[in-house]
Amino acid sequence: MKHIYHFFIVFILLSTVISAQVNIEKYNSINYQNGFWGNLSLYLSAKTGNTDIQEFGTDGRINYKGENFYSFLIGQGEYGWNKGREYSNNALVHFRFILNSNRIMKPEVFSQINYNKKQLLLFRSLGGGGVRITIVSDSIQDFTFGTSYMYEYEKLDLPLEAIHSNITNSHRWSNYLSYSNKLSSNSRISIVVYAQPRFDNFSDIRILSENNFSVGLTKTLALSIQFSLRYDSKPPDNVKALDTSTKVGFSVKF
Repeated sequence: MKHIYHFFIVFILLSTVISAQVNIEKYNSINYQNGFWGNLSLYLSAKTGNTDIQEFGTDGRINYKGENFYSFLIGQGEYGWNKGREYSNNALVHFRFILNSNRIMKPEVFSQINYNKKQLLLFRSLGGGGVRITIVSDSIQDFTFGTSYMYEYEKLDLPLEAIHSNITNSHRWSNYLSYSNKLSSNSRISIVVYAQPRFDNFSDIRILSENNFSVGLTKTLALSIQFSLRYDSKPPDNVKALDTSTKVGFSVKF
């Protein structure tokens, strides 16, 4: 019965993704003791012959848990070449502070900077705060809903005649559902769905889903499979509204 319950939650979240800004819930650990811990993932791929593509990426997180708070810092980066020419170049740093003032409802604040040349994003900064509400939490699984206010600044690499503005300042309503399940001591599944509409224009919405499955190979090393989806209802000129990505790599826990 317990396994059926787990499968049901996973199915609901995956269905939301199919029908439907950066994932901060991945690697969110369940019931760790006070102190530092973290994760680091690396991947490298290359194709030659009829295709000539090389990619390198990294994804890391450092967590700290105190008596009455929990905080973490995320860093991500990716670089790719196609026939010797750059086609992917992005990086991100995200910080979040969560106050453990209540078992169910916890206030949180966050800030982030990032860029993504493939999406014509030269610079993006954001900050905000809200609450996360615990639906289910024990030593095996964690199911959370979060809602917050977010202020966002973006600078884009667009020509003067572009329809979309080069610089935007917006106020968004950021919401997410997060589910993670600790399958074993170093194997887990995590599924997160975000929705971030603008307060002054709900048709301007961004949706992000990131699903991660890691299988433990040793106590510290795991094989990681990740699928992500990003949708922007009002993207910049000549940028597609939908992006998907599938990555396979290794994760090191420390």
